[in-house]
Amino acid sequence: MRPLTVGFGLGVLLLSSGCTPGLRNIKDGGGGEPSGGVSSAAGPDAAQLVAYLNRNAEKVQTVSSTRFSVNAKQGNESVGVEGRGMFCSKPRNFRLKADLLGKAGVDLGSNDDEFWYWVGKADPHVFHCGYKDLARGVRVPFPFQPELIVAALGVGEYDPRRDYKVRVNRDTVELIDNTTSPQGQPVEKITVFNRFEVGPGKPQVVAYILRDGRGRDLCVATIESVVVDPTTKAVLPDRIKIAVPGEKASERAEMSIRFFDIQATPLDPQRAARIFSRSDLSGLPAFDLARMAPDGPAGGVSQTRALERGGR
Repeated sequence: MRPLTVGFGLGVLLLSSGCTPGLRNIKDGGGGEPSGGVSSAAGPDAAQLVAYLNRNAEKVQTVSSTRFSVNAKQGNESVGVEGRGMFCSKPRNFRLKADLLGKAGVDLGSNDDEFWYWVGKADPHVFHCGYKDLARGVRVPFPFQPELIVAALGVGEYDPRRDYKVRVNRDTVELIDNTTSPQGQPVEKITVFNRFEVGPGKPQVVAYILRDGRGRDLCVATIESVVVDPTTKAVLPDRIKIAVPGEKASERAEMSIRFFDIQATPLDPQRAARIFSRSDLSGLPAFDLARMAPDGPAGGVSQTRALERGGR
């Protein structure tokens, strides 16, 4: 079970795509409901695409869902996971909890200082790593990009000062950001727009590709459908498919996530501090990926009790 559940954590943490309204008058800085298109030969420039993505992100403080499902497959293994809590807010705050076979079994999280994951069926440890360690060149066993999950849920903002490139294809427009991973490796972050206007429920930003310096896709996230939050009018994904190609057949993973109640809602600071922390997992054994060593003996809090407290 270890390869599948680790692949599940990797896929969720690598989600990425800007989910925004239709490309209505994007070249003129417009927004709102779909109308017209961007079918001209030139297409919008990088500044217009970035501004378009940021307009949606500005409407959202926190994205949450208390009911979602995940169907994951890796190699010859497959599993269905029922989500029971997901919260995400800029710039790096993320928490997801899910049940495996009716019991608490998955906990993924991130805050300004670190990220962590626990998949009980694979290993009892809570694996964690600090962002300062990543910045110092510490290597972790997957190409982690902390801001990607935030962008995937329509919360992340794009830096307009970066030197983006734009590629116009027959049916798509790509916004390309040449950057480096936290481990210092060159990567491309490619946000893929549908070049033409789409109807209600259809995504205008259809995919995100994370590609390494050798041109290999590390992760491809496809947005299959979206909903409009009734309060903020932000567009949020409710169906996402993730593919982690891998070099070997046993490393290839696919995941489909369906959110049934995704919404944009504010969080008060005290509740946010509790949610975006792994303090409720303190009773579990922990493993520091930077040191590649256990933290030490676990406390006396049971797994079930610790997980049930989280996010409340």
